[in-house]
Amino acid sequence: MWSAPSGCVVARALVLAVLWLTVAGSPLARRPLALSDQGPHLHYGWGQPIRLRHLYAAGPYGLSNNCFLRIHSDGTVGCEENQSEHSLLEIRAVALKTVAIKDINSVRYLCMSADGKMQGLAHYSEEDCAFKEEINYGYNVYSSPKHRLPVALSGAKAKQQVLNKGTVQPSYFLPMLPKTSEGTRDQLESDVFPLPLETDSMDPFRMVSEAELVKSPSFQK
Repeated sequence: MWSAPSGCVVARALVLAVLWLTVAGSPLARRPLALSDQGPHLHYGWGQPIRLRHLYAAGPYGLSNNCFLRIHSDGTVGCEENQSEHSLLEIRAVALKTVAIKDINSVRYLCMSADGKMQGLAHYSEEDCAFKEEINYGYNVYSSPKHRLPVALSGAKAKQQVLNKGTVQPSYFLPMLPKTSEGTRDQLESDVFPLPLETDSMDPFRMVSEAELVKSPSFQK
C-alpha cells in the first residue's frame, strides 16, 4: 500500500528546487557556454594595442634592404643586419589603422620630417610620428597621413631613382616576434621563405615526411 512521503524527503526536495531556481536565474547561468571566435587577426597580434616586434625590411620589389629597422640614439634611422635587442620596436595603436613606432633600446620614436626624411625623436609628435599601417602584398606598409609619404629605408641607388622619377618607393616590412637568442639573416630568411618544391618527388610539399614525426602514444610503449 502506498504511503505518503516523510517530511524530511519533502523538505529536501523543496531545498533542491530552490537551489535549482537560484542557479538557473543567476547571471552566470545566462552566459553562453561557448567562447566567441576572435579570429586570426588577434592571434597574429593585429588586434593588440601594443605589439613588440622586429620590422624586417623586404618586399616584392627587390630585397635590397634585407635588414631590421633600427632607430639609433642619435636620431638616425637605419638598418640592423641581424635581429637583436637593438632592433626591437614597440608598435602602439594611436588611432584607427594608425600606429606609433618606438625603438625600445634608444627610446626614440620613428618620425618623418617635412621633406620625407626618417628620423628618431625623443618625444612623440602626433603630426610627424603617427603612421598609417596597411597590409600590401602580404607585407606591412607605413605612411605618414600628414606628409603623404611612405616610410622608406632607401639606399643610394633608390634615392637616385626618387630624384629621377619624383616618387618614393615604400619599404615593405615583415613583423617578426622577438627571439630569445639572436638569429642571423640567413636563419631568418630560411624561416620566412619556404624551401623550393621537389617537383620530381612523390611528396613535393613534404607532408608525409612531417607526418611521420607524429606518432601515436601507443607506439611509445
